[in-house]
Amino acid sequence: MPIVLAGMAATVFGVSDFLGGTAARRVPSAVVAMLAQMAGLLALGLIMVVIPAAVLPSALGWGLLAGLAGGIGVPLLYRSLAQGPMNVVAPLTALTSAAVPVAAGALLGERPSAQVWLGIALALIAGVVVGVSLEPSADRDDSADGASTAGGRRDGVRGVAMALFAGVCFGGFFVLLAQADPAAGLWPVTAAKVAGSLVAGVALLAALRAGGLTGGPGPLGAGGWRLAVLGGVLDAVANALYLLAAHHGQLSVVGAVVALYPASTVLLARVLHGEKIGPLQRVGLALAVPALILVTSG
Repeated sequence: MPIVLAGMAATVFGVSDFLGGTAARRVPSAVVAMLAQMAGLLALGLIMVVIPAAVLPSALGWGLLAGLAGGIGVPLLYRSLAQGPMNVVAPLTALTSAAVPVAAGALLGERPSAQVWLGIALALIAGVVVGVSLEPSADRDDSADGASTAGGRRDGVRGVAMALFAGVCFGGFFVLLAQADPAAGLWPVTAAKVAGSLVAGVALLAALRAGGLTGGPGPLGAGGWRLAVLGGVLDAVANALYLLAAHHGQLSVVGAVVALYPASTVLLARVLHGEKIGPLQRVGLALAVPALILVTSG
């Protein structure tokens, strides 16, 4: 059951990131992050009415800490997804977001079997390789002058740095959220969304003060706002699925399975944005199958 829940979380996380990254190409990333956090918080509030749970201060504390980490990572991820090709940014974020809980699980005393460790390793490799693009981004003009090329490279470096740091934030989110008492139900996720909304609000105010609320290359419009809201709702659902998986399975294993989320991001980018899936990416998708088999059977 934990592997199934983690796999569902990975799929929903990937769809949410695709929607958020697409929205950030039409609406400023700070606005997208704020809309996503608020939409997710509202969705969780409705779920909590149907599925009540005990309110435990310690669980709320872990949720708030997790939300601070995730709240920092969300706008960074959306901005990096808007600046660079999704099939490069997503796997870089996935690598670091998976490495953190895997390392934390080992430090906390988890001892998966050798077979499971092999599956974890394959999942980490698949999560990265499935998004690797060896071709130049179609969004960039390689025939531009030297200054434009240098600027594009600087943007690329910044995008990579933001993606890696966002992954560290998400890895911290996963580790912190998993420490909450299972008796608290979804209250830790709700607390995390509250903290994430506060962080997103601060980022939005900072962007307003700096005059940085400009849209991406796409036109500003209601479509971007709707995508941001839908992405936020799905992110909340994915968080809930992850929490259930982490409470019933080992953190290192669950984190590695969740790291496969770029698969749905890349597939959606291929279908809806026309981004190509190269031979190396196909290898990554193929590696995901034995990775899940090894982790599940171990």
